[in-house]
Amino acid sequence: GRSLCASGLPWILRQSPTSATPPNASRLRRFTISSREPFVKSDDPNLVFGGGAPLYKGVDSMHWSNIPIFRRAGEEFPVFRQMDPQGTLINGAELPFSMDDAVKMHELMVRSSVYDAFLLTMQRQGRIAFYLTNFGEEAASVGSAAALQMQDKIWPQYRELGMFLWRGLTVQEMVDQNIGNEGDRNKGRNLQVHYSLLDKNVECVSACLSTQIPQAPGAGYIYRMEGADRVSVAYFGDGAASEGDALTALNFAAVYRSQTLFICRNNGFAISTAVEDQFSGDGIAARGPAFGIPSVRVDGNDLVAVFVATKAARRMSIEEGTPVLLELMTYRIGDHTTSDDSKSYRSSDEVQEWRSKGPIPRWRAFLEKVGVWDSDRQKALEAQAREEIVSAFKEGEKKKRGPLRDMFTDVWATMPWNLEEQWLEMERHVRRYKADYNIERYRDLDGPLPQVERESLRSSCRDVRSPPAGPTERLTMVAAINKAMHIAMASDPKTILFGEDVAFGGVFRCSVGLRDEFGPDRVMNSPLCEQSIAGFAVGLSVAGYRAIAEIQFADYIFPAFDQIVNEIAKYRYRNATGGCGGITIRAPCQAVGHGSMYHSQSVESYFAHCPGLKIVIPRGPKQAKGLLLAAIRDPDPVLFFEPKVLYRHIFEDESGDVPVVDYELPIGQADVVRRGSDVTLVGWGAQILRLQQAADRAAQDGVSCEIIDLQTVVPWDIDTVEISVKKTGRLIVTHEAPLTNGFGAEIVARMQERCFLNLEAPVLRVCGHDTHFPYAWEEFYIPSAARVH
Repeated sequence: GRSLCASGLPWILRQSPTSATPPNASRLRRFTISSREPFVKSDDPNLVFGGGAPLYKGVDSMHWSNIPIFRRAGEEFPVFRQMDPQGTLINGAELPFSMDDAVKMHELMVRSSVYDAFLLTMQRQGRIAFYLTNFGEEAASVGSAAALQMQDKIWPQYRELGMFLWRGLTVQEMVDQNIGNEGDRNKGRNLQVHYSLLDKNVECVSACLSTQIPQAPGAGYIYRMEGADRVSVAYFGDGAASEGDALTALNFAAVYRSQTLFICRNNGFAISTAVEDQFSGDGIAARGPAFGIPSVRVDGNDLVAVFVATKAARRMSIEEGTPVLLELMTYRIGDHTTSDDSKSYRSSDEVQEWRSKGPIPRWRAFLEKVGVWDSDRQKALEAQAREEIVSAFKEGEKKKRGPLRDMFTDVWATMPWNLEEQWLEMERHVRRYKADYNIERYRDLDGPLPQVERESLRSSCRDVRSPPAGPTERLTMVAAINKAMHIAMASDPKTILFGEDVAFGGVFRCSVGLRDEFGPDRVMNSPLCEQSIAGFAVGLSVAGYRAIAEIQFADYIFPAFDQIVNEIAKYRYRNATGGCGGITIRAPCQAVGHGSMYHSQSVESYFAHCPGLKIVIPRGPKQAKGLLLAAIRDPDPVLFFEPKVLYRHIFEDESGDVPVVDYELPIGQADVVRRGSDVTLVGWGAQILRLQQAADRAAQDGVSCEIIDLQTVVPWDIDTVEISVKKTGRLIVTHEAPLTNGFGAEIVARMQERCFLNLEAPVLRVCGHDTHFPYAWEEFYIPSAARVH
């Protein structure tokens, strides 16, 4: 019945389902395998003691069994409660914060409810497009936020308005975001209630369910590594807990001993899907011990219990270097969103019952019992809150939406030529067709056409860098990549390499020796889960580090597609500042001679369609080293695809002569590999070798070929290709990816637009076929020199 043990931690923070008694301060095990308490020798005749050490690596089993023993569950997870529904502290519990904070928390919960009610009405009146409320879950949000420190990093879901208010979100900022006007921190780019407070350590809400969860451990890992008094906190709901992101996040956090709190609001529903249809196990808290994570189940409508458990979990996470899982049991009083009608799947009696024992009535009853609150103050607070939101909304409706340029900025750190081009075209268009648009609602659309510097429309880099003069060394591409990562890590102690098998050197040996040089904290194996590799990289980036994440084969990058396309690529744009640059995802790509369909794919066109990413594919060791160093240091996320057939190829030309020093090659700059006059050949990666062979054949026929290595697929250097095509009048684009919708189609379309009058023959593409990559017929699938010729 005691609320706290001697160390100040709740009794119910379970260490494992095998604990026989509640832990105390001296028995709370640190999250390392070597310090787990061994099981004692059993007297069960069906068990044979194995000698005092775990029988296998990675498990705690100390006994052999004579019969198969199936475990269904561990200990019960009691619900931690400090206050009954009538507002009375129970079992000797004491208020863990000041009475001033008690009143402040009540005021924020009431404000949250009043603001919700008003904005719900505004949505019904058509004055905002969408809304979702926090009714019934105010204590889970406010109580947990109050127990954290301002330096703690928060990764919200979308039902944490109380947390945002506690952290300092103003009512005007809240309104401006829901309206989408120029006062919105995120420039009107996000759906309603997708708030952010980056300056107060709260990341932007993402609509993609659970994608924030595997990001939090990345930041939490850095906080533990730096010994910081800081935790990373992921909020999510019971529905999100079913996503793979949630489970992989728990595993990564546990493996890396990340200072991370996972706070699940179990409100009973994922839209209409009740928890009975969501999972069959013992809720969410019971999942923690399976990963070795201390877990606790809390009455989420009890403000005191939420605060105490969160405070204790934070202390445990920092002192023990462990993630902690909290399951806050609450109830969603309102509809899921304004697009939902919960009357169709639950009764009004059920909702009313939960409303009566919700957090606001309970906390108000407590405050009234201790004499610091009464009905007059309640009415005054509700009236004041309504006046605040009404006034803010009126002010928000007066504001215009931002200028049209805001639609195009913040996709990348610097606006590339194609967005400059599209923005200028749209500015001209809306002035010509102003009757078709609500231009009066937007800033500056009724003014003169903006002036654009011609330099900004150039695709080729303004800062053209060539490999430096000086000593060179003959390297394979594998060695050049290894050298680049070594230089990057030596020059910046906040650069971390991690991924599948990288610690011993990687399956292609690109990272050999780096762990010995830079230590296990900076060169780390990861669990085999691509989506969390990408998500973990986000957390590292947000914590101020550079992440080099290795996906073992480009063919296996697709589990990470959601994190890359919906999170990493959009991060800067949705935040309107502070993207997650400093992320380089390396992956071996293209054919290798025997890889078949799961070790041979060229995946660049899947990602080229997504704004916000840069895509680099080198053709040789010199290019690999310079481009990889540029990618690692780039302010935008970069996908660095490495043609694995070139890893140990012996380059006889200048591509194999790699400068010894630290150097970068510009991302976005194509390279004219060979000058010619009759036809332009464009490719990238391993295809450049085949183009050189094809050009040699053509030369015997008297045809002079100009070869261009694109090097960067996004952003691609259209100017260099255009100049060449206007000179030669002919173009062949070639890549290993299938013909249909490959990136070559984009090049062809653009050249038709820019060079139509200069073309002397149809543009051709020589590509992989529209089949899956075939093992037995690889020589026929590859766009060989013979096919190009």
